Amino acid sequence: MSIDAPRVIILMALATLAAPSLADDCVAAARSAMLSSGHLPRTLTITKTDAQGKQSVLRQIQTQTDKYVQLPNGQWYSMGIAIKDLNDNLEGAKLTCRSGGSDLVNGESASVYLVHLDDDGTVTDSKIWVSSKNLIIKSESAEAGARLSGVYDYSQPTPPANAKPLGAK
Repeated sequence: MSIDAPRVIILMALATLAAPSLADDCVAAARSAMLSSGHLPRTLTITKTDAQGKQSVLRQIQTQTDKYVQLPNGQWYSMGIAIKDLNDNLEGAKLTCRSGGSDLVNGESASVYLVHLDDDGTVTDSKIWVSSKNLIIKSESAEAGARLSGVYDYSQPTPPANAKPLGAK
């Protein structure tokens, strides 16, 4: 048994040295997926489950030039946020990450990342599923006692015809 002890100690030392680089790889992979996903028009369907278990569904459509949000009452609003504005915010945020393995989402293989994002004091902890195309296809997070689960679709997001500018009555 003493013959294997030095080998175990060496392997433990190498694992300790490799851990920061694995974390850096995770951060790089998660940030890359966030940026890749952020550069594309998409539809996002978010199911919000409050602390009492009540669910509501919100939808977002992001085009190159505008973000649209549909509230639970069915009304669509345009927010005037272009894709380029969204990606500028991510560049300066502090991101930490650890791998969550792999999973299937709607039959598609995905890498799972557990992400902690701190954007000037706004902190978000999320679990993201990233496809082989380096796009986020699912996300989960918590906010003020509610659970949020999002499903992303990058095929032909079409702006709603009846959207009102945010703030309009």
